[in-house]
Amino acid sequence: MIVRVWSTTYAPGRIEDFIAFGRDRLEPLFHSLDGCLACFFTYDDQEWRTITFWRDQKSVEAVKDSPVYTAMLADLVSSGLLVGTQKVRIMTSGGGGLYGPLPF
Repeated sequence: MIVRVWSTTYAPGRIEDFIAFGRDRLEPLFHSLDGCLACFFTYDDQEWRTITFWRDQKSVEAVKDSPVYTAMLADLVSSGLLVGTQKVRIMTSGGGGLYGPLPF
């Protein structure tokens, strides 16, 4: 399993907008992409992270070429939610597990 972490700083005072974007746009997008097993969003007072879990490297590589992903990222950039640089880290899972339902 491959873990992809996309991080960016967000505009001050806009975290509620970013949470809504994650819920309304990012989560359905990742759910629709072949090979995406799960996605989680985290944030602190400066940085947003989209953490996705993928079946294999081929699935991860297909994301950057997906027209749907490219369009969604363009919408996100034009929304004014992002400030600073965006970073992507790709890592191989070393194990772990889900231990029951998550309290969302």
